Amino acid sequence: MRMRKKKNSVSRISECNELLLNSREEIESFPVTVEIGCGKGKFIVETAKRNPSVNYIAIEKISDVALLAMEKVRDAGLTNVKFIIGDAKTLPEFFRKNELERIYLNFSDPWPKSGHTRRRLTYRGFLEMYKELLCPTGEIVFKTDNRPLFDFSLEEFRYMGFDLEDLTYDLHASEYAEDNIVTEYEANFSAKGFTINRVRAKMNSVTNLEIRKAEACELDRIMEIVAQAQEYMKEAGFCQWDNGYPSRELIEKDIKDENRYVVCHNNTIMASAGLFMGEEPDYKEIYEGEWLNSSPYISIHRICVDNKFKGMGLGGAVVRHCEDIARKNNIRNIRCDTHEENLSMRRMLEKNGFVYCGIIHLADGSPRVAYQKKMK
Repeated sequence: MRMRKKKNSVSRISECNELLLNSREEIESFPVTVEIGCGKGKFIVETAKRNPSVNYIAIEKISDVALLAMEKVRDAGLTNVKFIIGDAKTLPEFFRKNELERIYLNFSDPWPKSGHTRRRLTYRGFLEMYKELLCPTGEIVFKTDNRPLFDFSLEEFRYMGFDLEDLTYDLHASEYAEDNIVTEYEANFSAKGFTINRVRAKMNSVTNLEIRKAEACELDRIMEIVAQAQEYMKEAGFCQWDNGYPSRELIEKDIKDENRYVVCHNNTIMASAGLFMGEEPDYKEIYEGEWLNSSPYISIHRICVDNKFKGMGLGGAVVRHCEDIARKNNIRNIRCDTHEENLSMRRMLEKNGFVYCGIIHLADGSPRVAYQKKMK
């Protein structure tokens, strides 16, 4: 239901003018915590009361709704809350990199129609924007009664590399209920029997990685990581990368053909992989199973991670980047193969949505387990 126009709203907003931000220059100190879509202000008022040393900024796009929240803050005598009348897209106008320590998304509009996916505040386009503004230890706290939106959001958080913590599908019956601040909307829908979903999506060391095409001058560094992978496989007792494979010449060709990518953080190359468009000759025949479909695909080959950075989810970051490339080329499938005993690679693929399809054979006859991911 649309809120009725508030009587004397212009003059009432003017009376709360000291709480209203119109430009970045008016923000007194950083970092800050932001609530996007603060509604009538119950949540932000109670949160600010509990945490007087934290600077809060509440964003609400409907001015008459923001008015009610501002009056609550004013009447409560709070000095650690300011307001922006606008929507989430205005964030880059007010904040820069590392200036946000937390973002609250409470009962955001679910935009249920499939054509409205990009409008959801947990869509990857918005998450990319949030990532640029959050500090390295920052987080997004998301709460909703809408289960389809929650499931969608969990997928988007994972896709964008966030760690998920304190996840619950029934907040009020969980161990987290005691510290929960109930919003007006939440109280209403909970009373009607709706369960509340909540999760913390936290930035981690791989959330802000740079993934790009490798340069010729980086060949030596890539070969260092390749050598580590070769030694690992040898010690593990399976011969996937033996007899000098992949050779320096092959990796050099990958770079020259613009198929070799590097995963970087703070100018340090942490991992590398080959992403290839077009048909893979070794994938023409598959045994003891079948591919998910015969549609166009991108192949991932020769992926390797520096030993110092293993366990950080870099393989998943490569997969997500491959998905981005696929979508830009109107492709919805990714294929990959590995040695049957390369359990770490198989776990990574399965964790990132790949499905085991069968056995393929390389040009020299060596068998490999084959996987495919069908993207949504």
